[in-house]
Amino acid sequence: MLTLPKLTLITFLFCSFQLQAQEQAINHTSAVSITEPASRYINIKKQPPREIQIPATFSIQIDQDFLFRFPLTKNEDRNYTQGTAFIVSHPGLRKTWMFLPFKKIEELTGWEPYGSSIALGGTAFTPRIIDSSAPIVGDRPFAFLLYVSTSSTLKNQKKTKKGKLIEVYNSFTINYGIFGTNIGYRFQSFAHKNIVKGRPTDPKGWNNQISKGGAPALLFDYNRFQPLLSAPKTKGTIDDRSVFDLGWNLGASVGYYDRAYTGLYARLGHLRNRNQARWNGGFSSLASGSYEMAAPEKKKTRFKDVFEGFLYGRVNGTFMFRNAMLVGQGFKHSDYTLKPEWTNVGLYEFEWGFVLAFEYFKKGKTGPKTWAFQGRSIYRSPEFNSKLFPERWHYFGSVGLMFPL
Repeated sequence: MLTLPKLTLITFLFCSFQLQAQEQAINHTSAVSITEPASRYINIKKQPPREIQIPATFSIQIDQDFLFRFPLTKNEDRNYTQGTAFIVSHPGLRKTWMFLPFKKIEELTGWEPYGSSIALGGTAFTPRIIDSSAPIVGDRPFAFLLYVSTSSTLKNQKKTKKGKLIEVYNSFTINYGIFGTNIGYRFQSFAHKNIVKGRPTDPKGWNNQISKGGAPALLFDYNRFQPLLSAPKTKGTIDDRSVFDLGWNLGASVGYYDRAYTGLYARLGHLRNRNQARWNGGFSSLASGSYEMAAPEKKKTRFKDVFEGFLYGRVNGTFMFRNAMLVGQGFKHSDYTLKPEWTNVGLYEFEWGFVLAFEYFKKGKTGPKTWAFQGRSIYRSPEFNSKLFPERWHYFGSVGLMFPL
């Protein structure tokens, strides 16, 4: 049934999509090619081919309460307890049947393909007490989501009031999942017996998880990212290196999360401007349904021995109208859920971390090979307030590795 918040989000997604399409049509006649020769970035005698596709990558991303280290006293086994995803990024994905919805959007808008990825992952949420067979009334329910995600990013150009062309990145994601399997219990029990010892090894509370026994879940998400500024490393240089950049995003989703969100993303270090959108899309939480380190398939030139390392910070604000991991799915019975009036609509999140990335060219190959490592810490405001327990913030850490294929 379409509730008012869900109808509002659907309208938001539709209007954003239409406005972007109209804007692209207006700017298309005056837009210039943004594909540039490698000589713009490095000194080479011979200009290489202008369009070279990036090779495939494989990434592993792990979110864990246990990985939160600053301060260590906030390292607790509750709230968002664990998330793992395996991601494959490849330009050829957009030609497969699973990416047909995104291909239709691409054809309709005329926007340029930027990145395509598919992920397999799981994410688990628990209350503070995990070894009680009875629900902890007033605390969050157990919830585990197993999902397959398809994601595609399309790029278009927007003209500012001063006539300058800037790039806008539009990410579309569809998550196909299932709630209520026994995987959450099995994994948490195994982890506490063999990895994170000293915590309950038999988390009986999983018997009361959301949609126990299994129920399908879907999420449709749209996220728009726009770079705002960058500070050049050397005054007057035409190289795309910089030491600081800033961008912002705006988006919404409908499904097991009904929400609208926005955020600011800043980087400081040894940067490539061309990678700003790439890493912005790569560091949203698995819990929010975004997928880490999805390598772009953007048009590029040959860059040799490219290193990128930086610190980054992000602040996000979210209007969470409905969270199925707290209040249940509606069409599937759950033994215990939070009352809707106990959930907080306004949420905010702080994140900081670092990225070390290295791109190189293998002899005889076209396009760079990418290796990357990322670490981060996330601070999230209370998602609910039952007044039966004190409100509590949510803290977890994350690590990610990217390998070339």
